[in-house]
Amino acid sequence: MKKTLYLLTLSLAAYACSPVNEEVQDEYVEVAPIPEALDTITSTRKDAVQTDENETDPTLPMPQPVMQLLTEQYEGWEKPTLAQEASAQAENYTQGPMIVRGDFNGDTYQDLALQLRQGNNVVIVAALQEDEENYELYELKRDILFNDRGTLKSLYYLYSIDQGEELHHDATNEDIEAPHDAIAVGVTGDTSVYLFQDGEFEEYTIE
Repeated sequence: MKKTLYLLTLSLAAYACSPVNEEVQDEYVEVAPIPEALDTITSTRKDAVQTDENETDPTLPMPQPVMQLLTEQYEGWEKPTLAQEASAQAENYTQGPMIVRGDFNGDTYQDLALQLRQGNNVVIVAALQEDEENYELYELKRDILFNDRGTLKSLYYLYSIDQGEELHHDATNEDIEAPHDAIAVGVTGDTSVYLFQDGEFEEYTIE
């Protein structure tokens, strides 16, 4: 009997020391951190976009609508192998050399440009986002891949031109400030800048 009373007393004491369900304090609860949400560039605008840090693979993290358009319009496309010279030049820029992102038509949506391989050709393409789910592809340049001792490689590297950069239009001999982001396509000793104006891309050089 004494043993029973002793155990009952211990149980009551333990219960009195524990937090009541309705009165649980923060120190009794270990809350797991909320996972950081990573935005995609499929449906977010420029000021709310977090892009990946791996800029070398054009398959990530491209939106599904862009992947579908590439499959339809460039059957069998794949990531090109980059020539050593292009890789070395690309180290001077924060984006590229395979894919770059920016607002390339001034509508605040996040667009992208990439180079891809189709057969023996390297093709440079821009994908402009028209609304939340739709993109349109624009082919900027096409060239034959460089044959480096039996391995076909791209001599080109991409990087982005910021709004306000001074550009020169060779055909009209006019100098302008880029009204929005533009796409720079570099190759040994030469750079072309593609600026979207009046519904199409025009080629400029850097002033």
